[in-house]
Amino acid sequence: MTDIFKALYTMYSDPRRRCGQATPLSGAIRKAALVAILVCSMFSPLSLQAGPPPAVVPSASSGAGAVPFRSDESGVDTLRSETAYENATLTEDTTWRGTVLIRGFLVIAPQATVRIEPGTTVRFLKPSAGLQVPRLVVMGRIQANGIPERPILFAPAAQAPEKGGWGGILLLSSEKRNHLEHVRIEGAGTGLEARFSNLTMKGGAISGAGTGLLLQDSTVTLSGMRVSGCGTALEVHDSELDLRESTLADNRQGLAAYRSGLALSSVSVTGSEREGITTEDCRLKFTACDFSGNAIGASLQGGEGRVSTTRFVRNREVGLRLIDARLKVQRCLIADNAGDGLRVRDGRVTVWESAFTGNAGYHLANAGSEEVSAVLNWWGSFREAAISAKIFDAALEPRSGRVMNFPWLSETPAALP
Repeated sequence: MTDIFKALYTMYSDPRRRCGQATPLSGAIRKAALVAILVCSMFSPLSLQAGPPPAVVPSASSGAGAVPFRSDESGVDTLRSETAYENATLTEDTTWRGTVLIRGFLVIAPQATVRIEPGTTVRFLKPSAGLQVPRLVVMGRIQANGIPERPILFAPAAQAPEKGGWGGILLLSSEKRNHLEHVRIEGAGTGLEARFSNLTMKGGAISGAGTGLLLQDSTVTLSGMRVSGCGTALEVHDSELDLRESTLADNRQGLAAYRSGLALSSVSVTGSEREGITTEDCRLKFTACDFSGNAIGASLQGGEGRVSTTRFVRNREVGLRLIDARLKVQRCLIADNAGDGLRVRDGRVTVWESAFTGNAGYHLANAGSEEVSAVLNWWGSFREAAISAKIFDAALEPRSGRVMNFPWLSETPAALP
């Protein structure tokens, strides 16, 4: 057992010993010591073998437990802070304002709430000893209430930080009402991670992260978001996500979701190097969304749901790819894609009141053996020969299922996005 574990274990297991005194520790402090032990277990042995033990900080509002330090080794020697922590655990409610510095980790214990005032900047530094990246772990509650004129910033302290130079914010089994409004998160490995937690976030921006947001077994509502310049903007596992009026732009991949419920409304996913959105076995409801300028607009595998009044345009490969997905596609625009507009492989897909125009490949390609219902759509022409030439089905490949597209519309539907 390392020196850090020994110190913490002594605090937790022997209430008679605290700095050589025979004064019993409070229950809250003992719980906080246990939380710190759990957090330290996430770090490598190398980082645990050196440096001082984590501090248990009752509250930083009055300055108690704050760890003053200069950060000139990170290239920010002009940065000063009234509130600073190093490998600490907060056990009581506190309020942050101005500039807050976190070296190593800071844990918000389950009984504590951190409130962050508009215009606050929270910066992160690596610990004095060890190689682990710094991060904020919230087991209690975080209330960050920025305003458009004075957003709250979470970012590394270095002037020229390397990408992923800090670990980001982790909500860990925090089922309280976590709320972030007008918050910017920059340059993290994972900007915001929620595991078994609840979160509402409005008007936020995440940039330059390996993963912008990562959700696992959580319930999350996001609105007015912008996630850009990330490896994956949004990754969702076994969660419920309500995403509204948001933009995922210029990421390697837009949104990836697995076994989750997704409700997207007025969401724009553009400029992805790979798929704008990819899902597996999800419950889907997309309304008034835009998937354009990606390699593949959307790739939806398994699951069920509805896609309506949504644009799949100018993607570099396929506009919309459906694999074994039981979906209704209504009043969508599928146009000007460099490959097929809509590519289907089984799943009993139904498409109606949509428009297919300008796709370089087929407007609709049935790559499976099941029939596709695609009546009452506009195919860019009212002439049967022109329509048939842009559909791939059993007429061209006997092993493929048929596309039932008659009757078709004689003009573009009025209610297209």
